[in-house]
Amino acid sequence: MKGASLRQLTLALCLWAGALLSGCAAPRSSVIVLLPEGDHPSGEVTVSNAGGSQVLNRSWQSVQVPGPGGRPGEPAPLQPEAVRQAFGPVLAATPAPPLHFLLFFKLDSAEILPQSQQLLPEIARVIGERRPAQLSVVGHTDSVGSVQHNYRLGLLRAAAVAERLASLGAAPASVETSSRGKAELLVRTPDQTPEPRNRRAEVTVR
Repeated sequence: MKGASLRQLTLALCLWAGALLSGCAAPRSSVIVLLPEGDHPSGEVTVSNAGGSQVLNRSWQSVQVPGPGGRPGEPAPLQPEAVRQAFGPVLAATPAPPLHFLLFFKLDSAEILPQSQQLLPEIARVIGERRPAQLSVVGHTDSVGSVQHNYRLGLLRAAAVAERLASLGAAPASVETSSRGKAELLVRTPDQTPEPRNRRAEVTVR
């Protein structure tokens, strides 16, 4: 299989043929189900073996793959509730999808804007609910200033977010802070252009 993220990938839900529909044993095969990524539509997955390939590109689409060398069947939709009933234990053991947040900063500063500060308790709550949680904070800048200055500023912004979350009691199992400086603008601008939406930190909780 290829394409999509590990979770979208499918939960490569493998079982005995017929288990989904009849609950009884049958020749060995697999059922692959493409799950949504949280509330977002799924990406795309190609299911292939020596017998051929099929593409899954819609949430809750499935394909049945017969025994070794058998050609994958035609994609077919499944009802979400049927998938949850058939694969409850597998779904329960699957990590929750990552959550992403954007925080914005004052010009040439590591001070978080008041509206973004209001998101910090929510991020801390999410971290507390995921055990063990992994926190990633990437600092970004607009295009004003030198590459070196903005790289350092991005690091300061990432560190400021991590410190504020720690002050709120967030204790993730791991914390990664990094900087992209002005290398990855959210809003494309010419160099030396102030743009508030580029002065940000991207926070990911896994």
